[in-house]
Amino acid sequence: MLKMKKVLAKVTSVSVLAMVLTAMPIPAFAQTMLNATFEEDYNGFGPRANESVERVSTKAYEGQYSLYCSGRKDEWNGPVLSMGRGDWVAGETYSFSCAVYQETGSAVDMKLSLQYDDASGTTDWLQIATGTVPSGEWTILSNDAYTLPAGGSAMQLYVETASDLCDFYVDSIFSGSEGSTPGPVTPPAPTYRMGDVDHDDKIDATDRSKVIDFLLAKDDGSGLNADTADINKDGKVNSVDFSMLRQFFIYPDLTSTTTTTTTTTTTTTTTKPQTQQRIPGQFTNVADVSWIKASKVVALSFDDGPFNNGNPTRIQNALTKNGFHATFFYWGQHIQGNENEIREAEKRGFEVANHTWSHPDNWGSMDRNSVRSQYNQCKQALDKIVGEDRVYLLRNPYLAQSANIIGELSEVPMPNSGIDSEDWNGNSTQGIVSKIQQAAQQGRLDGQVVLMHENYDSTATAVEQLCPWLEQNGYAVVTVSEMFKFHNKQLKGGKVYNSCWD
Repeated sequence: MLKMKKVLAKVTSVSVLAMVLTAMPIPAFAQTMLNATFEEDYNGFGPRANESVERVSTKAYEGQYSLYCSGRKDEWNGPVLSMGRGDWVAGETYSFSCAVYQETGSAVDMKLSLQYDDASGTTDWLQIATGTVPSGEWTILSNDAYTLPAGGSAMQLYVETASDLCDFYVDSIFSGSEGSTPGPVTPPAPTYRMGDVDHDDKIDATDRSKVIDFLLAKDDGSGLNADTADINKDGKVNSVDFSMLRQFFIYPDLTSTTTTTTTTTTTTTTTKPQTQQRIPGQFTNVADVSWIKASKVVALSFDDGPFNNGNPTRIQNALTKNGFHATFFYWGQHIQGNENEIREAEKRGFEVANHTWSHPDNWGSMDRNSVRSQYNQCKQALDKIVGEDRVYLLRNPYLAQSANIIGELSEVPMPNSGIDSEDWNGNSTQGIVSKIQQAAQQGRLDGQVVLMHENYDSTATAVEQLCPWLEQNGYAVVTVSEMFKFHNKQLKGGKVYNSCWD
């Protein structure tokens, strides 16, 4: 019979046996032969050939760790355990189960298998349990009454695929003998709706307050439950999740989503967005637009920061409080001492972007080597803060363009300005607000890149006023990358954009 800590999992059909854990009582066991959760070590598992089998914390079915199998050359490559380490007896009947996970984008047939030598010494292979594993979902392969071959020796338990050579995760590998003595039972985990971050069985202002206090660094997040606060299931709680939480109040039908209190197992209609992975040396739009429910979007973008001695700006706070995002083009020489502002931008789901190292006055007339140096110096400073090698969007200083810039930075998209707030030219708060409102009222704001600067109080006040007004008028304020993704437009390297319609 199946013994698992998890009792709320989506289980697909398997050719031997599959059990939906919430529908089955947890059985009794006379003896546990194997309970590999990988929380402390590899529990005796290793690679069958030259593939990589690593203990990782990036995915887990229970606890914090699982085994990640990659670099497979054959379908039978996968984590393997010599059963000589345990007390299995050939010819006896046992329960076997394991949790498997893959994210290829399509379903993969997987197996829990047995290798053994028969009485004549010939090696043979048998399938204990098989199943079709959907992409992005932990799935249980199980057989509650499997009889090991009589006379078998040199037995090995392993996980493999039927034909795919994909990478995959394995966790919670269990085997036990049947018996009448009750074993330890983990009670069913309660279920909560996505957005119920304090687990009080309701989604209300308290949930919003807890998330906003965390994002504004007023709280360390101890009052948050990650299973329901991480609404888009990307492994972190940030402004994207707050934006989606706000939508639950605007669109109450979205709150039917449920989740368990465990860290990884869910039954939910909210799925992790299928974003692309960053490709080294290329710009890849990895924006998540699942939170956007408005029909129109505008990209407010801010130059010349950071300026605030490590503290979040008024502009960041205004955007966050309204569940909005924006793109910040950072001036490299301003970064030292202000790194926390950029970390906050990254944490809140804003877009970190490049505004060159020294904001040179002669940007438009620089040679290609100087152009590359200006971009790379700022890039390297940003990479160090975000912890990742990225190709960043570039805002050209003074919006200057040249063949050298476009030719040298051929991998870099360059959003310039569809609407200029003219805050740099002394425009007042009211002047900035009026300019944006008029564009919206005239039907020419949707899809536009708006040029602003984060170092003016007039701009901060304008953003504080504009955010609620734009939401009331059917707009979402988004990053440049989000705007292009939302409208199904590409951001191409070496091209200058004033809007996503260019």
